[in-house]
Amino acid sequence: MVDNLLLNTDTPETPSIPKFYYSPDSTIWRINREQIILLGGARALLMQIAHPLVAESVYHHSYVFTKPVLRLRRTLDLTLSMVFGTVEEVQNATDEINRVHRPATGRLDNAIGDYQAGTPYNPRNPKLALWVYATLIEGALHGYETYLHPLSAEDKQTYYEDSKKSIGLLGVKPSRLPSTYDGLMNYMQTVMTNGEIVVGETARKIAPYVLLQTRWYLAPVSYPISKMTTILLPDPIREQYGFTMNRVETIMVQLGLKLTQKTVPRLPAVLRYVPPYRRAMSLLNQPKNS
Repeated sequence: MVDNLLLNTDTPETPSIPKFYYSPDSTIWRINREQIILLGGARALLMQIAHPLVAESVYHHSYVFTKPVLRLRRTLDLTLSMVFGTVEEVQNATDEINRVHRPATGRLDNAIGDYQAGTPYNPRNPKLALWVYATLIEGALHGYETYLHPLSAEDKQTYYEDSKKSIGLLGVKPSRLPSTYDGLMNYMQTVMTNGEIVVGETARKIAPYVLLQTRWYLAPVSYPISKMTTILLPDPIREQYGFTMNRVETIMVQLGLKLTQKTVPRLPAVLRYVPPYRRAMSLLNQPKNS
């Protein structure tokens, strides 16, 4: 793999080639360029707010209740900028994320699980940041394997290593992370069973907004996506939210996943890949002579 920062090859005769934060041949580019894995965005958000302190922060400081579509789009835009952006764009996205999170602090209103009422929450808390980070990494790879095809253990580890290059910008010290992707999955399994992650009433109030179920005009889109999202949640999380699936819905989701796995690889790039990836490739492939 080449260095994660591209060399600037400017000469008087050639246009500027931007310095991207990640190399175009990186695993993180190959995975995150797939438009279809964005369908896993709602699943990742539901996983995040399964942490009571994350849910409390979102409940009191996010505009998910008033502008759920805008919030989802903004989250996706910033996430993709962190992957496909230039060095400057990644820094700008980081600054924006940190700016929004800075005032999102407070104390837990009610006791839940192992957390007492009055427990402070802060998105910059290393434990909260680690959980959110883990849901994003697991979510991207889970989405890829669900909608496309299985990944090798090497691919997963390389993707995880790639992701560590930017996590420090968001306040998580790489030294606090498990050394391997399998270790990260073990961490998630542990906190989902030891009382640290428990879905509360606050998360259940937020969930319909995450699934875009509060706007009637989005029903044709939100219904199938919400069913696909809920069936793909880990069993303990799905059960705590109270999500249910009847036999017909389960069969329809399974058929939809099989269709996706066969269809997506055959799509043209303009439909298959996210716009930030296509923009980046366009910049890299621009004519070398002005």
